[in-house]
Amino acid sequence: MAIRFNVPYLGGNELKYLAQVIEGKHFAGNGPFTEKVQAFLEERYGIARVLLTHSCTGALEMVPLLLDLGPGDEVILPSYTFSSTASGFVRAGCRVVFADVDPETMMLDPGDVERRITKKTKLIMPVHYAGIAADMQGIAEVAARHGIPVVEDAAQGLDASLDGRPLGTFGPLGTMSFHETKNIHAGLAGALYINDPALADRAVYIWERGTNRQEVLRGVVDKYSWVEVGGSFYPSELQAAFLLAQLETLERNLAERRPLWQHYWTRLEPLANAGAFALPRIDAGRTLNWHAFFIVFPSFEACEHARLALKAADIAAYIGYVPLHTSKVGRVLGWKDGDLPVTEALAPRVLRLPLHNELSLADVDVVADVLTQAVSGQRDA
Repeated sequence: MAIRFNVPYLGGNELKYLAQVIEGKHFAGNGPFTEKVQAFLEERYGIARVLLTHSCTGALEMVPLLLDLGPGDEVILPSYTFSSTASGFVRAGCRVVFADVDPETMMLDPGDVERRITKKTKLIMPVHYAGIAADMQGIAEVAARHGIPVVEDAAQGLDASLDGRPLGTFGPLGTMSFHETKNIHAGLAGALYINDPALADRAVYIWERGTNRQEVLRGVVDKYSWVEVGGSFYPSELQAAFLLAQLETLERNLAERRPLWQHYWTRLEPLANAGAFALPRIDAGRTLNWHAFFIVFPSFEACEHARLALKAADIAAYIGYVPLHTSKVGRVLGWKDGDLPVTEALAPRVLRLPLHNELSLADVDVVADVLTQAVSGQRDA
């Protein structure tokens, strides 16, 4: 029987809430379900203001608009991430400066970030990979020394935290994903966390296509006007209703994923101790959301051998991101092989394993057994 890499989660009330949207005949977005989702996130994570977006990509595209970033400004972020982390800044005319990763976490190395800071650096954007907190203390110390704000790409970090502080709340803004590959989803959606209340009003204008529509609806002003350069950033009420049904079962979602993640660790730790691959480093203070499980092999050949062994057993597993600086667009932006040696060495060796709420402990055992045979076969070869 095939073991899928991901199976989108269902909470249970999705159809009920979708029917309520249809009955209410408010489809376009920013209606009652959008408000309920935003309130849920604000209350659970202590955020000043949350704006639901059509995707995390949309939330990321709002960041340069809201912080007035443009041509001549530099933004430091990891190359080991999804394209959306960088694309909004490129579209705004910023220069994206890629920094290397810590080899044991695959997340921004604060020391390499500091080496790449110039007078033009206006933002640092860490990415919390696999739902594990990046080194926010180290990044914050570097940012503070140079007076540079930090905005998190917390796409994979819903309900994960560092020292009790939710991911996405460490800087003036944070971004979140509700894509169907995430623990909680709406098929496609995201959110912008506005942790600095001073940014809230402008954020709403940008979110509302650059207009003062919300003020008109509240009766604060009587004329509908274009007041900011914005976009169509919020999702439909159908997506918001679907998402609310998911969020209401967040505790169940985490309770189902946790034993799967932990069983992976238990089964694979002996192989890691024997040097077959490395498990991710989980530093103190991290509360996980059990989003993803990855291992790092000593070579691409060993990683590919394991991936193909899993594929032969009808188990879907994937080698991680192609570094953005070595991609077609990265090369157009002026980056080349050798610019980020740590990222380039590690990226082809990262293997993401299946993890979703329909996986069973027995499925984890099957994956672990195939990996055990694969690495044992390589040692014997």
